[in-house]
Amino acid sequence: MKLNNVDMAAVAALAERAKQDPAVLRMEKRVEGTWSSSTGTPQFSATVSHGSTQTVLRADMALPFGGGALAPDPLQYLLFGLAACYSATLVMLASMEGVSLEGLKATAENSVDSGRVFGFGDRPLVSRVAVRVTVSTAVDDATLARWAQAAREKCPFAFTVANAVPLETRVERA
Repeated sequence: MKLNNVDMAAVAALAERAKQDPAVLRMEKRVEGTWSSSTGTPQFSATVSHGSTQTVLRADMALPFGGGALAPDPLQYLLFGLAACYSATLVMLASMEGVSLEGLKATAENSVDSGRVFGFGDRPLVSRVAVRVTVSTAVDDATLARWAQAAREKCPFAFTVANAVPLETRVERA
Protein backbone atom coordinates (compact mmCIF):
# COMPACT_ATOMS: atom_id res chain seq x y z
CA MET A 1 0.00 0.00 0.00
CA LYS A 2 1.22 3.46 -0.86
CA LEU A 3 0.51 6.51 1.25
CA ASN A 4 1.84 9.90 0.10
CA ASN A 5 3.76 8.04 -2.63
CA VAL A 6 5.64 6.07 0.05
CA ASP A 7 5.64 2.27 -0.25
CA MET A 8 4.48 1.47 3.27
CA ALA A 9 4.98 -2.29 2.78
CA ALA A 10 8.66 -1.66 2.02
CA VAL A 11 8.97 0.58 5.10
CA ALA A 12 7.29 -2.04 7.29
CA ALA A 13 9.53 -4.79 5.90
CA LEU A 14 12.64 -2.72 6.61
CA ALA A 15 11.46 -2.03 10.16
CA GLU A 16 10.90 -5.76 10.72
CA ARG A 17 14.35 -6.65 9.35
CA ALA A 18 15.89 -3.96 11.56
CA LYS A 19 14.40 -5.57 14.67
CA GLN A 20 16.50 -8.66 13.93
CA ASP A 21 19.54 -6.84 12.52
CA PRO A 22 19.86 -3.09 13.13
CA ALA A 23 22.80 -3.04 10.69
CA VAL A 24 20.30 -3.09 7.78
CA LEU A 25 19.61 0.56 8.60
CA ARG A 26 23.20 1.62 7.88
CA MET A 27 24.05 2.82 4.39
CA GLU A 28 27.13 4.02 2.59
CA LYS A 29 26.57 6.50 -0.22
CA ARG A 30 29.13 7.54 -2.81
CA VAL A 31 29.28 9.94 -5.71
CA GLU A 32 32.29 9.90 -8.00
CA GLY A 33 32.57 12.51 -10.71
CA THR A 34 34.94 14.12 -13.16
CA TRP A 35 35.82 17.67 -14.17
CA SER A 36 35.50 18.68 -17.81
CA SER A 37 37.90 21.23 -19.27
CA SER A 38 36.02 21.26 -22.59
CA THR A 39 34.31 24.52 -23.52
CA GLY A 40 30.55 24.24 -23.89
CA THR A 41 30.10 21.41 -21.40
CA PRO A 42 29.13 21.52 -17.73
CA GLN A 43 32.26 21.55 -15.61
CA PHE A 44 31.49 18.56 -13.39
CA SER A 45 29.49 15.40 -13.94
CA ALA A 46 28.82 12.18 -12.09
CA THR A 47 26.81 9.10 -12.91
CA VAL A 48 24.73 8.08 -9.91
CA SER A 49 23.20 4.63 -9.58
CA HIS A 50 19.81 4.22 -7.92
CA GLY A 51 18.15 0.85 -7.98
CA SER A 52 18.72 -0.61 -11.43
CA THR A 53 18.90 2.85 -13.03
CA GLN A 54 21.57 5.48 -13.47
CA THR A 55 21.28 9.25 -13.75
CA VAL A 56 23.98 11.65 -14.89
CA LEU A 57 24.17 14.71 -12.67
CA ARG A 58 25.92 17.79 -14.05
CA ALA A 59 27.04 20.94 -12.29
CA ASP A 60 28.52 24.20 -13.49
CA MET A 61 29.90 27.04 -11.44
CA ALA A 62 27.74 30.16 -11.33
CA LEU A 63 28.48 32.67 -14.13
CA PRO A 64 30.42 35.13 -11.93
CA PHE A 65 32.66 32.26 -10.79
CA GLY A 66 33.66 31.19 -14.28
CA GLY A 67 30.88 28.77 -15.12
CA GLY A 68 28.77 28.81 -18.25
CA ALA A 69 25.32 28.41 -16.65
CA LEU A 70 25.08 25.05 -18.41
CA ALA A 71 23.81 23.22 -15.31
CA PRO A 72 22.84 24.00 -11.71
CA ASP A 73 25.72 25.18 -9.53
CA PRO A 74 26.93 23.08 -6.58
CA LEU A 75 25.13 25.22 -4.00
CA GLN A 76 21.83 24.69 -5.83
CA TYR A 77 22.40 20.94 -5.52
CA LEU A 78 23.13 21.42 -1.80
CA LEU A 79 19.82 23.23 -1.36
CA PHE A 80 18.00 20.67 -3.51
CA GLY A 81 19.43 17.88 -1.34
CA LEU A 82 18.34 19.60 1.85
CA ALA A 83 14.82 20.33 0.56
CA ALA A 84 14.38 16.80 -0.81
CA CYS A 85 15.78 15.00 2.26
CA TYR A 86 13.90 17.10 4.81
CA SER A 87 10.67 16.72 2.81
CA ALA A 88 11.16 12.97 2.45
CA THR A 89 11.73 12.64 6.18
CA LEU A 90 8.65 14.69 7.01
CA VAL A 91 6.50 12.72 4.53
CA MET A 92 7.82 9.45 5.97
CA LEU A 93 6.87 10.59 9.49
CA ALA A 94 3.36 11.58 8.37
CA SER A 95 2.94 8.34 6.43
CA MET A 96 4.06 6.21 9.38
CA GLU A 97 1.33 7.93 11.40
CA GLY A 98 -1.20 7.12 8.66
CA VAL A 99 -1.73 10.78 7.74
CA SER A 100 -2.50 11.59 4.11
CA LEU A 101 -0.92 14.77 2.75
CA GLU A 102 -2.78 16.67 0.04
CA GLY A 103 0.32 18.61 -0.97
CA LEU A 104 3.80 19.62 0.09
CA LYS A 105 6.11 22.39 -1.05
CA ALA A 106 9.65 22.92 0.21
CA THR A 107 11.92 25.95 -0.06
CA ALA A 108 15.60 25.81 0.88
CA GLU A 109 17.90 28.82 0.86
CA ASN A 110 21.24 29.96 2.18
CA SER A 111 23.31 33.11 2.57
CA VAL A 112 26.77 32.85 1.06
CA ASP A 113 29.68 35.30 1.27
CA SER A 114 32.46 34.29 -1.12
CA GLY A 115 34.89 36.94 0.11
CA ARG A 116 37.12 34.31 1.72
CA VAL A 117 37.53 32.53 -1.65
CA PHE A 118 39.13 35.69 -3.07
CA GLY A 119 41.16 36.55 0.03
CA PHE A 120 38.84 39.33 1.22
CA GLY A 121 38.63 38.53 4.90
CA ASP A 122 37.70 35.47 6.86
CA ARG A 123 33.94 35.88 7.21
CA PRO A 124 31.99 32.61 7.24
CA LEU A 125 31.35 31.29 3.73
CA VAL A 126 27.80 30.32 4.67
CA SER A 127 26.06 32.25 7.42
CA ARG A 128 22.57 30.83 7.10
CA VAL A 129 20.83 27.72 5.79
CA ALA A 130 17.06 27.42 5.97
CA VAL A 131 14.40 25.00 4.85
CA ARG A 132 10.67 25.70 4.98
CA VAL A 133 8.02 23.12 4.20
CA THR A 134 4.37 23.94 3.63
CA VAL A 135 1.96 21.01 3.84
CA SER A 136 -1.70 20.71 3.03
CA THR A 137 -3.23 18.27 5.47
CA ALA A 138 -5.86 18.04 8.20
CA VAL A 139 -3.63 18.02 11.28
CA ASP A 140 -3.30 20.55 14.08
CA ASP A 141 -0.43 22.98 14.61
CA ALA A 142 1.02 20.86 17.42
CA THR A 143 1.38 17.93 15.01
CA LEU A 144 3.09 20.15 12.42
CA ALA A 145 5.49 21.42 15.09
CA ARG A 146 6.23 17.86 16.21
CA TRP A 147 6.87 16.78 12.62
CA ALA A 148 9.14 19.79 12.04
CA GLN A 149 11.25 18.95 15.10
CA ALA A 150 11.33 15.23 14.30
CA ALA A 151 12.33 15.90 10.67
CA ARG A 152 15.11 18.21 11.86
CA GLU A 153 16.40 15.46 14.15
CA LYS A 154 15.91 12.52 11.76
CA CYS A 155 16.75 13.94 8.32
CA PRO A 156 20.36 12.92 7.51
CA PHE A 157 20.96 16.12 5.54
CA ALA A 158 19.57 18.41 8.25
CA PHE A 159 21.60 16.49 10.84
CA THR A 160 24.76 17.01 8.78
CA VAL A 161 24.13 20.75 8.49
CA ALA A 162 23.11 21.24 12.13
CA ASN A 163 25.89 19.14 13.66
CA ALA A 164 29.60 19.36 13.12
CA VAL A 165 29.94 16.10 11.21
CA PRO A 166 33.66 15.53 10.59
CA LEU A 167 34.69 16.31 7.02
CA GLU A 168 37.59 14.38 5.59
CA THR A 169 39.31 15.94 2.60
CA ARG A 170 42.34 14.84 0.60
CA VAL A 171 43.89 15.83 -2.71
CA GLU A 172 46.11 13.21 -4.34
CA ARG A 173 48.25 13.00 -7.43
CA ALA A 174 46.72 10.91 -10.24
